[in-house]
Amino acid sequence: MRSFPLSNRIEGLDTVRAVAALSVVFAHLLGPSMPGISRYIFTGHPAVIVFFVISGFCIHFPFRTAEMSAVAFLKRRYLRIMIPTAVALVLAQWVGLRAYNPVDGYILWSVVCEVIYYSLYPLFLPISRKLGWPAMIVVSTIISYVTVIGLGSDKFGSAQIYGPSLNWVVSLPAWFMGCYIAQTYRKGLYLGNIWLWRATTATTASILYWATINTPVGFYLTMIPFGVLACGWILSEASNAERGNASWIMEKVGEACFSIYLIHVIAAATIERLGITSPVIVCAGSLLLVVPFFFFVEKPAHELSRHLGRQRVTGT
Repeated sequence: MRSFPLSNRIEGLDTVRAVAALSVVFAHLLGPSMPGISRYIFTGHPAVIVFFVISGFCIHFPFRTAEMSAVAFLKRRYLRIMIPTAVALVLAQWVGLRAYNPVDGYILWSVVCEVIYYSLYPLFLPISRKLGWPAMIVVSTIISYVTVIGLGSDKFGSAQIYGPSLNWVVSLPAWFMGCYIAQTYRKGLYLGNIWLWRATTATTASILYWATINTPVGFYLTMIPFGVLACGWILSEASNAERGNASWIMEKVGEACFSIYLIHVIAAATIERLGITSPVIVCAGSLLLVVPFFFFVEKPAHELSRHLGRQRVTGT
């Protein structure tokens, strides 16, 4: 989801969004039917951590050295995220996905976290200017680990089982990491071979997925370190795009990442109601059904948020 004016847009981020969104889709719709260790190729929770890092980056980038209007900011963000979510929630209940709700946390748990992060950002911003993002990352990491170690996890080591009141606390360090790399971002940064970053991030995510299912080392313990790796990948993609190597297709897919995330399981349930059970066909059909949702729901919501919530950013 874009969070900054067009002049502040950084190419490459939508590519990361596209990869993360598709990873979630394939993990949900293809992964369970894949044989052996191949089922760990696509990951869900690590992809969401990538979304959190990008979210922090995009939210903070316009305000690195600028003041903000909290009212305009919140109005814009709430409209942008809540309209598509509300429509998706209605559709989910219509097709019988009762667990698709903010309380049980299926899919929407991360959206709840995002809403909380947006709501608190007007408080986080002045604190960051006094303490600095690194200190806030350290403090939030300590709080996150105290929470997950104190409460434990389920048999799969999940990191989103703590409910709407605590899930955002557990993942907050990743969001702060995004704010930090936004604060320190500069053009001309080169972090090495882009394919090495891609391969390392994907392989690490798959290994951590395998570990959370087969060992006591679950996502609830590994996602904060993974967030650090995600920061490197995101910056590397931005650097790669800056040099003119961005993929037009992936950038366009990334624009619809929120629709992909919200709708894929609803679309899959709808297709399966027709008696279609092939995972490949269900997955492909689900991605096709994302298109009308994006153009008729998410994109208009985005335009409305820009129209009604225009925020004035005054340089300091």
